[in-house]
Amino acid sequence: MKVFKIALNLDFFLIERIDIKINELETLSNINTNKIKNDTIYYTKKYIKLYENKIKKLLNKGISTVFYKDFESYFLLSNIIEANDIRFDIKKSLPSKILNLLLKDENLKKLTCYFIPSDYVDKFIKKNILINFTNDMLFTMKFIKANNLKNLKNIYYKKVIIFNTQEDVKENLTHFLKVNQNLRLIHLYFYKTELLSLIVNELKKYNLTEVDIFIHQNDNNLNDLVNGISHLRKINKKYKNIKREIKIVYSDEFFRNNIFRELTINGIKFCMIAIFYMGLIFVISDKYQEYRALINLRILEESLGEITDNDLDEMDDTDIFIPEESDNVDDSSIQPIKPPTSYVNKYANIPDSFDKLKKINKEVIGWINLNNTKINYPFTQHSDNNYYLERDIYGNKIITGWIFMDYRNSSDFTDKNTIIYGHNTTSGYMFGDLKNTALETWYKNPENEIIFIKTPEKELKFKIFSIYKTNVTSDYLKIGFYNNDYFMEFINMIKERSVYDFNVNITQNDKIITLSSCTGGGGNRRIVMHGVLI
Repeated sequence: MKVFKIALNLDFFLIERIDIKINELETLSNINTNKIKNDTIYYTKKYIKLYENKIKKLLNKGISTVFYKDFESYFLLSNIIEANDIRFDIKKSLPSKILNLLLKDENLKKLTCYFIPSDYVDKFIKKNILINFTNDMLFTMKFIKANNLKNLKNIYYKKVIIFNTQEDVKENLTHFLKVNQNLRLIHLYFYKTELLSLIVNELKKYNLTEVDIFIHQNDNNLNDLVNGISHLRKINKKYKNIKREIKIVYSDEFFRNNIFRELTINGIKFCMIAIFYMGLIFVISDKYQEYRALINLRILEESLGEITDNDLDEMDDTDIFIPEESDNVDDSSIQPIKPPTSYVNKYANIPDSFDKLKKINKEVIGWINLNNTKINYPFTQHSDNNYYLERDIYGNKIITGWIFMDYRNSSDFTDKNTIIYGHNTTSGYMFGDLKNTALETWYKNPENEIIFIKTPEKELKFKIFSIYKTNVTSDYLKIGFYNNDYFMEFINMIKERSVYDFNVNITQNDKIITLSSCTGGGGNRRIVMHGVLI
Protein backbone atom coordinates (compact mmCIF):
# COMPACT_ATOMS: atom_id res chain seq x y z
CA MET A 1 0.00 0.00 0.00
CA LYS A 2 1.27 3.49 -0.90
CA VAL A 3 1.41 6.05 1.87
CA PHE A 4 2.79 9.59 1.70
CA LYS A 5 4.94 10.53 4.68
CA ILE A 6 5.38 14.20 5.61
CA ALA A 7 8.12 14.98 8.14
CA LEU A 8 7.50 18.39 9.69
CA ASN A 9 10.73 20.12 10.64
CA LEU A 10 10.79 23.62 12.10
CA ASP A 11 12.38 24.98 8.90
CA PHE A 12 11.23 22.61 6.14
CA PHE A 13 8.99 19.70 5.12
CA LEU A 14 10.37 16.36 3.89
CA ILE A 15 7.88 14.47 1.75
CA GLU A 16 8.24 10.92 0.39
CA ARG A 17 6.11 8.04 -0.75
CA ILE A 18 6.62 4.82 1.19
CA ASP A 19 5.26 1.31 0.69
CA ILE A 20 3.88 -0.45 3.74
CA LYS A 21 2.18 -3.79 4.25
CA ILE A 22 -1.44 -4.03 5.40
CA ASN A 23 -0.48 -5.61 8.72
CA GLU A 24 1.79 -2.65 9.42
CA LEU A 25 -1.01 -0.07 9.22
CA GLU A 26 -1.81 -0.50 12.89
CA THR A 27 1.63 0.81 13.82
CA LEU A 28 0.77 4.13 12.09
CA SER A 29 -1.84 5.44 14.49
CA ASN A 30 -1.97 8.88 12.87
CA ILE A 31 -2.58 7.88 9.26
CA ASN A 32 -5.31 10.01 7.60
CA THR A 33 -6.11 11.67 10.95
CA ASN A 34 -4.42 15.06 10.56
CA LYS A 35 -2.75 14.31 13.89
CA ILE A 36 0.97 15.03 14.02
CA LYS A 37 2.97 12.41 15.92
CA ASN A 38 6.76 12.61 16.35
CA ASP A 39 6.74 15.54 13.89
CA THR A 40 5.35 13.22 11.19
CA ILE A 41 2.01 12.72 9.49
CA TYR A 42 0.83 10.11 6.96
CA TYR A 43 -1.74 10.28 4.17
CA THR A 44 -3.04 7.90 1.55
CA LYS A 45 -3.49 9.13 -2.01
CA LYS A 46 -7.26 8.80 -1.78
CA TYR A 47 -7.44 10.83 1.43
CA ILE A 48 -5.32 13.62 -0.05
CA LYS A 49 -7.61 13.97 -3.06
CA LEU A 50 -10.74 14.00 -0.88
CA TYR A 51 -9.53 16.49 1.73
CA GLU A 52 -7.24 18.88 -0.13
CA ASN A 53 -8.51 22.04 1.60
CA LYS A 54 -8.32 20.47 5.06
CA ILE A 55 -4.71 19.40 4.55
CA LYS A 56 -3.87 22.78 3.05
CA LYS A 57 -5.02 24.61 6.20
CA LEU A 58 -2.99 22.25 8.38
CA LEU A 59 0.30 22.40 6.48
CA ASN A 60 0.57 25.96 5.11
CA LYS A 61 1.93 27.67 8.20
CA GLY A 62 4.85 29.72 6.97
CA ILE A 63 7.19 26.90 5.92
CA SER A 64 9.01 28.06 2.79
CA THR A 65 11.20 25.03 1.99
CA VAL A 66 9.98 21.59 0.89
CA PHE A 67 12.10 18.53 0.06
CA TYR A 68 10.61 15.89 -2.24
CA LYS A 69 12.09 12.39 -2.33
CA ASP A 70 10.08 11.30 -5.39
CA PHE A 71 8.20 12.85 -8.32
CA GLU A 72 4.80 11.33 -7.42
CA SER A 73 4.78 13.21 -4.11
CA TYR A 74 5.23 16.49 -5.95
CA PHE A 75 2.47 15.67 -8.47
CA LEU A 76 0.06 14.94 -5.64
CA LEU A 77 0.93 17.74 -3.19
CA SER A 78 2.24 20.65 -5.30
CA ASN A 79 -1.19 22.33 -5.38
CA ILE A 80 -1.64 21.87 -1.63
CA ILE A 81 1.69 22.85 -0.08
CA GLU A 82 2.86 26.35 -0.98
CA ALA A 83 6.63 26.90 -0.95
CA ASN A 84 9.09 29.32 -2.54
CA ASP A 85 12.04 26.95 -2.13
CA ILE A 86 11.52 23.47 -3.64
CA ARG A 87 14.25 20.83 -3.54
CA PHE A 88 14.21 17.42 -5.22
CA ASP A 89 16.37 14.79 -3.54
CA ILE A 90 16.23 12.57 -6.63
CA LYS A 91 19.21 11.61 -8.78
CA LYS A 92 17.40 12.07 -12.07
CA SER A 93 16.81 14.87 -14.50
CA LEU A 94 13.46 16.58 -13.91
CA PRO A 95 10.85 15.34 -16.45
CA SER A 96 8.93 17.82 -18.57
CA LYS A 97 5.66 17.27 -16.64
CA ILE A 98 7.35 18.33 -13.41
CA LEU A 99 9.08 21.26 -15.09
CA ASN A 100 5.85 22.58 -16.57
CA LEU A 101 4.15 22.43 -13.17
CA LEU A 102 7.07 24.26 -11.57
CA LEU A 103 6.89 27.02 -14.19
CA LYS A 104 3.23 27.58 -13.30
CA ASP A 105 4.03 27.92 -9.58
CA GLU A 106 3.81 31.65 -8.80
CA ASN A 107 5.35 31.16 -5.33
CA LEU A 108 8.55 29.48 -6.54
CA LYS A 109 11.75 31.51 -6.13
CA LYS A 110 14.40 28.82 -5.77
CA LEU A 111 14.73 25.32 -7.25
CA THR A 112 17.32 22.70 -6.33
CA CYS A 113 17.57 19.51 -8.37
CA TYR A 114 19.88 16.99 -9.99
CA PHE A 115 19.60 18.24 -13.59
CA ILE A 116 17.43 20.28 -16.00
CA PRO A 117 17.48 20.14 -19.82
CA SER A 118 18.98 23.30 -21.31
CA ASP A 119 15.81 24.26 -23.21
CA TYR A 120 14.05 24.81 -19.85
CA VAL A 121 16.85 26.76 -18.20
CA ASP A 122 16.08 30.01 -20.02
CA LYS A 123 12.40 29.76 -19.07
CA PHE A 124 13.23 29.57 -15.35
CA ILE A 125 15.79 32.36 -15.59
CA LYS A 126 13.25 34.67 -17.24
CA LYS A 127 10.95 34.06 -14.26
CA ASN A 128 13.83 34.99 -11.90
CA ILE A 129 13.91 31.51 -10.37
CA LEU A 130 17.32 30.59 -8.96
CA ILE A 131 18.44 27.07 -9.96
CA ASN A 132 21.10 24.96 -8.22
CA PHE A 133 22.45 21.49 -8.96
CA THR A 134 22.75 18.86 -6.23
CA ASN A 135 24.86 16.53 -8.35
CA ASP A 136 28.52 17.46 -7.98
CA MET A 137 29.40 14.38 -10.05
CA LEU A 138 28.33 16.22 -13.20
CA PHE A 139 31.45 18.34 -12.91
CA THR A 140 34.64 17.73 -10.99
CA MET A 141 35.35 20.19 -8.20
CA LYS A 142 38.59 21.16 -9.95
CA PHE A 143 36.66 22.15 -13.09
CA ILE A 144 33.98 23.99 -11.06
CA LYS A 145 36.63 26.00 -9.21
CA ALA A 146 38.68 26.83 -12.34
CA ASN A 147 35.58 28.14 -14.12
CA ASN A 148 33.72 29.60 -11.15
CA LEU A 149 30.56 27.58 -11.85
CA LYS A 150 28.22 28.61 -9.05
CA ASN A 151 24.83 27.52 -10.33
CA LEU A 152 22.92 26.44 -13.40
CA LYS A 153 22.33 29.99 -14.62
CA ASN A 154 26.07 30.58 -14.50
CA ILE A 155 26.74 27.37 -16.45
CA TYR A 156 24.05 28.10 -19.05
CA TYR A 157 25.35 31.60 -19.89
CA LYS A 158 29.08 30.84 -19.60
CA LYS A 159 30.93 32.08 -22.69
CA VAL A 160 34.50 31.10 -21.80
CA ILE A 161 35.72 27.90 -20.13
CA ILE A 162 39.14 26.58 -19.14
CA PHE A 163 40.43 23.01 -19.32
CA ASN A 164 43.72 22.57 -17.46
CA THR A 165 44.13 18.81 -17.94
CA GLN A 166 43.03 15.93 -20.17
CA GLU A 167 40.92 14.57 -17.30
CA ASP A 168 39.02 17.87 -17.16
CA VAL A 169 37.88 17.36 -20.75
CA LYS A 170 37.00 13.69 -20.36
CA GLU A 171 35.00 14.16 -17.16
CA ASN A 172 33.30 17.53 -17.77
CA LEU A 173 33.00 18.51 -21.45
CA THR A 174 29.91 16.50 -22.42
CA HIS A 175 28.00 17.40 -19.24
CA PHE A 176 28.82 21.08 -19.76
CA LEU A 177 27.71 21.14 -23.40
CA LYS A 178 24.41 19.45 -22.52
CA VAL A 179 23.51 22.56 -20.51
CA ASN A 180 25.40 25.47 -22.08
CA GLN A 181 24.15 27.23 -25.22
CA ASN A 182 26.33 30.37 -25.19
CA LEU A 183 29.93 29.12 -25.33
CA ARG A 184 32.30 31.22 -27.46
CA LEU A 185 35.85 30.32 -26.33
CA ILE A 186 37.69 27.30 -24.89
CA HIS A 187 41.12 27.72 -23.28
CA LEU A 188 43.27 24.53 -23.31
CA TYR A 189 46.44 24.41 -21.19
CA PHE A 190 47.52 21.03 -22.59
CA TYR A 191 47.58 19.44 -26.04
CA LYS A 192 46.61 15.95 -27.17
CA THR A 193 45.51 15.33 -30.74
CA GLU A 194 42.81 12.82 -29.84
CA LEU A 195 41.27 15.11 -27.20
CA LEU A 196 41.25 18.10 -29.55
CA SER A 197 39.37 15.94 -32.06
CA LEU A 198 36.95 14.96 -29.28
CA ILE A 199 36.30 18.61 -28.43
CA VAL A 200 35.70 19.52 -32.08
CA ASN A 201 33.29 16.60 -32.54
CA GLU A 202 31.38 17.39 -29.34
CA LEU A 203 30.97 21.04 -30.37
CA LYS A 204 29.61 19.86 -33.70
CA LYS A 205 27.29 17.38 -31.97
CA TYR A 206 25.71 20.13 -29.86
CA ASN A 207 25.61 22.58 -32.79
CA LEU A 208 28.00 25.11 -31.24
CA THR A 209 29.45 26.56 -34.44
CA GLU A 210 31.06 29.81 -33.20
CA VAL A 211 33.53 28.55 -30.58
CA ASP A 212 37.22 29.48 -30.77
CA ILE A 213 39.81 27.13 -29.23
CA PHE A 214 42.98 28.71 -27.79
CA ILE A 215 45.77 26.26 -26.95
CA HIS A 216 48.15 27.86 -24.45
CA GLN A 217 51.76 26.74 -24.89
CA ASN A 218 53.64 25.98 -21.66
CA ASP A 219 56.49 23.77 -20.42
CA ASN A 220 54.18 20.77 -20.05
CA ASN A 221 52.77 20.70 -23.59
CA LEU A 222 55.55 22.11 -25.78
CA ASN A 223 56.76 18.70 -27.03
CA ASP A 224 53.19 17.55 -27.72
CA LEU A 225 52.54 20.70 -29.76
CA VAL A 226 55.75 20.30 -31.77
CA ASN A 227 55.05 16.61 -32.49
CA GLY A 228 51.38 17.20 -33.33
CA ILE A 229 51.66 20.41 -35.35
CA SER A 230 50.91 18.77 -38.72
CA HIS A 231 47.77 17.10 -37.36
CA LEU A 232 46.75 20.34 -35.67
CA ARG A 233 46.92 22.11 -39.03
CA LYS A 234 44.69 19.47 -40.60
CA ILE A 235 42.11 19.80 -37.84
CA ASN A 236 42.19 23.60 -38.04
CA LYS A 237 41.76 23.52 -41.82
CA LYS A 238 38.51 21.56 -41.42
CA TYR A 239 37.38 23.48 -38.35
CA LYS A 240 38.19 27.03 -39.39
CA ASN A 241 35.63 29.34 -40.94
CA ILE A 242 34.90 33.06 -40.72
CA LYS A 243 33.41 32.66 -37.24
CA ARG A 244 35.89 30.39 -35.44
CA GLU A 245 39.51 29.28 -35.25
CA ILE A 246 41.99 27.10 -33.39
CA LYS A 247 44.99 29.14 -32.28
CA ILE A 248 48.20 28.49 -30.33
CA VAL A 249 48.93 31.14 -27.69
CA TYR A 250 52.65 31.12 -26.94
CA SER A 251 53.94 31.98 -23.48
CA ASP A 252 55.91 35.20 -22.98
CA GLU A 253 59.04 33.20 -22.10
CA PHE A 254 58.80 31.08 -25.25
CA PHE A 255 58.25 34.18 -27.35
CA ARG A 256 61.27 35.95 -25.86
CA ASN A 257 63.52 32.89 -26.34
CA ASN A 258 62.48 32.26 -29.93
CA ILE A 259 61.72 35.66 -31.40
CA PHE A 260 65.35 36.43 -32.38
CA ARG A 261 65.80 33.07 -34.09
CA GLU A 262 62.47 33.44 -35.92
CA LEU A 263 63.30 36.98 -36.94
CA THR A 264 66.72 35.91 -38.19
CA ILE A 265 65.36 33.02 -40.29
CA ASN A 266 62.49 35.08 -41.61
CA GLY A 267 64.84 38.01 -42.21
CA ILE A 268 67.17 35.86 -44.33
CA LYS A 269 64.20 34.53 -46.30
CA PHE A 270 62.88 38.04 -46.81
CA CYS A 271 66.29 39.37 -47.92
CA MET A 272 66.72 36.55 -50.44
CA ILE A 273 63.25 37.13 -51.87
CA ALA A 274 63.82 40.90 -51.91
CA ILE A 275 67.18 40.53 -53.71
CA PHE A 276 65.58 38.27 -56.32
CA TYR A 277 62.72 40.68 -57.01
CA MET A 278 64.99 43.73 -56.99
CA GLY A 279 67.24 42.06 -59.56
CA LEU A 280 64.26 41.15 -61.67
CA ILE A 281 62.89 44.70 -61.46
CA PHE A 282 66.32 46.14 -62.35
CA VAL A 283 66.62 43.95 -65.46
CA ILE A 284 63.06 44.76 -66.59
CA SER A 285 63.60 48.49 -65.91
CA ASP A 286 66.89 48.53 -67.82
CA LYS A 287 65.37 46.85 -70.87
CA TYR A 288 62.36 49.20 -70.71
CA GLN A 289 64.61 52.29 -70.63
CA GLU A 290 66.51 51.00 -73.66
CA TYR A 291 63.23 50.54 -75.49
CA ARG A 292 61.98 54.05 -74.55
CA ALA A 293 65.29 55.62 -75.65
CA LEU A 294 65.06 53.92 -79.02
CA ILE A 295 61.48 55.11 -79.56
CA ASN A 296 62.36 58.71 -78.58
CA LEU A 297 65.32 58.69 -80.91
CA ARG A 298 63.13 57.63 -83.85
CA ILE A 299 60.59 60.41 -83.03
CA LEU A 300 63.37 63.02 -82.83
CA GLU A 301 64.88 61.94 -86.14
CA GLU A 302 61.50 62.26 -87.87
CA SER A 303 60.69 65.68 -86.38
CA LEU A 304 64.06 67.33 -87.20
CA GLY A 305 63.34 67.36 -90.89
CA GLU A 306 60.03 69.26 -90.37
CA ILE A 307 61.35 72.39 -88.54
CA THR A 308 62.50 75.39 -90.74
CA ASP A 309 64.65 78.41 -89.91
CA ASN A 310 61.55 80.67 -90.05
CA ASP A 311 59.96 78.56 -87.35
CA LEU A 312 62.98 79.06 -85.11
CA ASP A 313 62.99 82.88 -85.65
CA GLU A 314 59.31 83.26 -84.73
CA MET A 315 59.71 81.48 -81.36
CA ASP A 316 60.57 83.98 -78.54
CA ASP A 317 59.59 84.74 -74.95
CA THR A 318 56.50 86.73 -75.91
CA ASP A 319 54.66 83.50 -76.55
CA ILE A 320 54.89 82.65 -72.85
CA PHE A 321 51.92 84.15 -70.90
CA ILE A 322 52.48 84.88 -67.17
CA PRO A 323 49.37 86.38 -65.44
CA GLU A 324 49.90 89.27 -63.04
CA GLU A 325 48.12 89.89 -59.75
CA SER A 326 44.98 91.99 -60.13
CA ASP A 327 42.29 93.34 -57.83
CA ASN A 328 39.69 92.64 -60.50
CA VAL A 329 39.36 88.97 -59.76
CA ASP A 330 36.01 87.26 -60.17
CA ASP A 331 35.57 85.55 -56.80
CA SER A 332 32.00 84.37 -57.37
CA SER A 333 33.19 80.78 -57.55
CA ILE A 334 35.14 80.91 -54.25
CA GLN A 335 33.21 79.29 -51.37
CA PRO A 336 33.53 80.78 -47.90
CA ILE A 337 35.26 78.56 -45.28
CA LYS A 338 32.75 77.35 -42.70
CA PRO A 339 33.81 77.40 -39.04
CA PRO A 340 34.01 73.94 -37.44
CA THR A 341 30.81 72.84 -35.71
CA SER A 342 30.88 72.02 -32.01
CA TYR A 343 30.17 68.44 -30.84
CA VAL A 344 26.55 67.79 -29.87
CA ASN A 345 26.02 64.94 -27.40
CA LYS A 346 22.96 63.26 -28.89
CA TYR A 347 23.19 60.52 -26.24
CA ALA A 348 22.59 62.82 -23.26
CA ASN A 349 19.00 61.64 -22.83
CA ILE A 350 19.60 57.89 -22.87
CA PRO A 351 17.34 56.30 -20.19
CA ASP A 352 19.03 54.83 -17.11
CA SER A 353 16.41 52.13 -16.56
CA PHE A 354 17.55 48.70 -17.78
CA ASP A 355 13.99 47.84 -18.82
CA LYS A 356 13.98 50.84 -21.18
CA LEU A 357 17.57 50.23 -22.29
CA LYS A 358 16.77 46.62 -23.21
CA LYS A 359 13.99 47.88 -25.47
CA ILE A 360 16.52 50.10 -27.24
CA ASN A 361 19.16 47.36 -27.46
CA LYS A 362 18.88 43.88 -25.96
CA GLU A 363 22.71 43.67 -25.86
CA VAL A 364 22.93 46.29 -23.09
CA ILE A 365 24.37 44.44 -20.05
CA GLY A 366 25.42 47.18 -17.63
CA TRP A 367 26.24 50.80 -16.82
CA ILE A 368 29.71 52.26 -16.13
CA ASN A 369 30.50 55.49 -14.31
CA LEU A 370 33.82 57.17 -13.46
CA ASN A 371 33.83 60.32 -11.34
CA ASN A 372 34.97 63.63 -12.85
CA THR A 373 34.93 62.28 -16.39
CA LYS A 374 32.30 62.04 -19.14
CA ILE A 375 32.36 58.24 -18.72
CA ASN A 376 28.77 57.59 -17.64
CA TYR A 377 27.15 55.21 -20.13
CA PRO A 378 25.37 51.91 -20.53
CA PHE A 379 27.70 49.32 -22.06
CA THR A 380 26.97 46.45 -24.42
CA GLN A 381 28.32 43.05 -25.45
CA HIS A 382 28.20 41.44 -28.90
CA SER A 383 29.40 38.07 -30.16
CA ASP A 384 32.63 39.70 -31.38
CA ASN A 385 34.79 42.72 -30.54
CA ASN A 386 34.28 44.51 -33.88
CA TYR A 387 30.57 45.35 -33.98
CA TYR A 388 30.55 48.24 -31.50
CA LEU A 389 33.79 49.72 -32.79
CA GLU A 390 31.68 51.51 -35.40
CA ARG A 391 28.10 51.33 -34.09
CA ASP A 392 26.32 53.14 -31.29
CA ILE A 393 23.75 51.82 -28.83
CA TYR A 394 20.98 52.28 -31.43
CA GLY A 395 22.87 50.20 -34.01
CA ASN A 396 23.70 53.27 -36.13
CA LYS A 397 27.04 53.26 -37.92
CA ILE A 398 29.22 55.97 -36.38
CA ILE A 399 32.96 56.48 -36.07
CA THR A 400 32.82 56.99 -32.28
CA GLY A 401 31.39 53.49 -31.72
CA TRP A 402 30.16 52.56 -28.23
CA ILE A 403 31.36 51.23 -24.87
CA PHE A 404 31.40 47.40 -24.89
CA MET A 405 32.57 44.37 -22.93
CA ASP A 406 34.98 41.82 -24.43
CA TYR A 407 32.94 39.04 -26.08
CA ARG A 408 35.00 36.42 -24.22
CA ASN A 409 33.85 37.68 -20.82
CA SER A 410 30.88 36.48 -18.79
CA SER A 411 28.46 39.37 -18.44
CA ASP A 412 28.01 38.67 -14.69
CA PHE A 413 31.63 39.72 -13.92
CA THR A 414 32.64 36.24 -12.67
CA ASP A 415 35.85 36.11 -14.73
CA LYS A 416 39.20 36.90 -13.13
CA ASN A 417 39.64 39.85 -15.53
CA THR A 418 36.65 41.60 -17.15
CA ILE A 419 37.59 43.93 -20.03
CA ILE A 420 35.63 46.96 -21.28
CA TYR A 421 36.63 48.94 -24.40
CA GLY A 422 35.78 52.37 -25.77
CA HIS A 423 37.10 54.77 -28.43
CA ASN A 424 39.23 57.80 -27.58
CA THR A 425 37.43 60.91 -28.91
CA THR A 426 38.61 64.51 -29.00
CA SER A 427 35.27 65.58 -27.53
CA GLY A 428 35.87 63.45 -24.44
CA TYR A 429 32.82 61.24 -25.00
CA MET A 430 32.95 57.42 -24.97
CA PHE A 431 36.41 56.74 -23.40
CA GLY A 432 37.84 60.07 -24.59
CA ASP A 433 38.34 61.22 -20.98
CA LEU A 434 40.23 58.06 -19.99
CA LYS A 435 43.56 59.57 -21.10
CA ASN A 436 43.07 62.40 -18.58
CA THR A 437 43.00 59.91 -15.70
CA ALA A 438 46.78 59.55 -16.08
CA LEU A 439 47.14 63.16 -14.89
CA GLU A 440 48.20 63.67 -11.27
CA THR A 441 45.36 66.13 -10.63
CA TRP A 442 42.88 63.35 -11.42
CA TYR A 443 44.31 60.17 -9.91
CA LYS A 444 45.33 61.85 -6.62
CA ASN A 445 41.79 63.12 -6.05
CA PRO A 446 40.14 60.79 -3.43
CA GLU A 447 36.80 61.19 -5.21
CA ASN A 448 38.17 59.36 -8.25
CA GLU A 449 39.38 56.06 -6.79
CA ILE A 450 36.32 53.93 -7.70
CA ILE A 451 34.98 52.51 -10.99
CA PHE A 452 31.21 52.10 -10.55
CA ILE A 453 29.44 49.26 -12.41
CA LYS A 454 25.71 48.58 -12.35
CA THR A 455 24.02 45.54 -13.94
CA PRO A 456 20.35 44.48 -13.91
CA GLU A 457 21.20 42.12 -11.01
CA LYS A 458 23.73 44.01 -8.87
CA GLU A 459 25.97 47.01 -8.26
CA LEU A 460 29.76 46.61 -8.17
CA LYS A 461 32.64 48.82 -7.11
CA PHE A 462 36.21 48.40 -8.36
CA LYS A 463 39.05 50.24 -6.61
CA ILE A 464 41.63 51.60 -9.08
CA PHE A 465 45.12 50.18 -8.59
CA SER A 466 46.88 50.86 -11.91
CA ILE A 467 46.78 53.47 -14.71
CA TYR A 468 49.28 53.55 -17.55
CA LYS A 469 49.96 54.19 -21.23
CA THR A 470 51.56 51.46 -23.31
CA ASN A 471 52.35 50.50 -26.87
CA VAL A 472 49.81 48.25 -28.61
CA THR A 473 49.94 44.85 -26.88
CA SER A 474 47.51 42.13 -25.82
CA ASP A 475 49.39 41.05 -22.68
CA TYR A 476 46.96 42.93 -20.40
CA LEU A 477 43.86 41.51 -22.16
CA LYS A 478 43.89 38.06 -20.54
CA ILE A 479 40.55 36.73 -19.28
CA GLY A 480 41.48 33.47 -17.53
CA PHE A 481 44.68 32.23 -15.94
CA TYR A 482 46.33 28.80 -15.78
CA ASN A 483 46.70 29.01 -12.01
CA ASN A 484 46.95 31.52 -9.16
CA ASP A 485 50.69 32.04 -9.67
CA TYR A 486 50.11 33.18 -13.25
CA PHE A 487 47.40 35.54 -12.04
CA MET A 488 49.67 37.14 -9.43
CA GLU A 489 52.47 37.50 -12.02
CA PHE A 490 49.96 39.30 -14.23
CA ILE A 491 48.93 41.60 -11.34
CA ASN A 492 52.57 42.47 -10.58
CA MET A 493 53.20 43.26 -14.27
CA ILE A 494 50.30 45.72 -14.61
CA LYS A 495 51.09 47.27 -11.22
CA GLU A 496 54.68 47.97 -12.27
CA ARG A 497 53.44 49.87 -15.34
CA SER A 498 51.27 52.24 -13.32
CA VAL A 499 52.04 55.96 -13.31
CA TYR A 500 51.35 55.95 -9.58
CA ASP A 501 51.54 53.47 -6.70
CA PHE A 502 47.94 53.30 -5.44
CA ASN A 503 49.00 51.01 -2.56
CA VAL A 504 46.11 48.60 -3.16
CA ASN A 505 46.63 44.99 -2.12
CA ILE A 506 45.50 42.28 -4.59
CA THR A 507 45.14 38.61 -3.62
CA GLN A 508 44.92 35.49 -5.76
CA ASN A 509 41.18 35.24 -5.04
CA ASP A 510 40.37 38.74 -6.30
CA LYS A 511 38.63 39.72 -9.53
CA ILE A 512 39.64 42.78 -11.54
CA ILE A 513 38.29 45.06 -14.27
CA THR A 514 40.25 46.54 -17.19
CA LEU A 515 39.28 49.67 -19.14
CA SER A 516 41.12 50.09 -22.45
CA SER A 517 41.23 52.82 -25.09
CA CYS A 518 43.68 54.28 -27.60
CA THR A 519 45.51 57.50 -26.72
CA GLY A 520 45.40 59.11 -30.18
CA GLY A 521 48.42 59.90 -32.33
CA GLY A 522 48.03 57.19 -34.95
CA GLY A 523 46.41 54.56 -32.75
CA ASN A 524 49.67 52.83 -31.76
CA ARG A 525 49.35 53.61 -28.04
CA ARG A 526 46.83 52.53 -25.39
CA ILE A 527 45.59 54.09 -22.15
CA VAL A 528 44.68 51.37 -19.62
CA MET A 529 43.04 51.40 -16.18
CA HIS A 530 42.68 48.46 -13.79
CA GLY A 531 40.50 48.15 -10.68
CA VAL A 532 39.96 45.39 -8.11
CA LEU A 533 36.48 44.32 -7.02
CA ILE A 534 35.75 45.50 -3.48
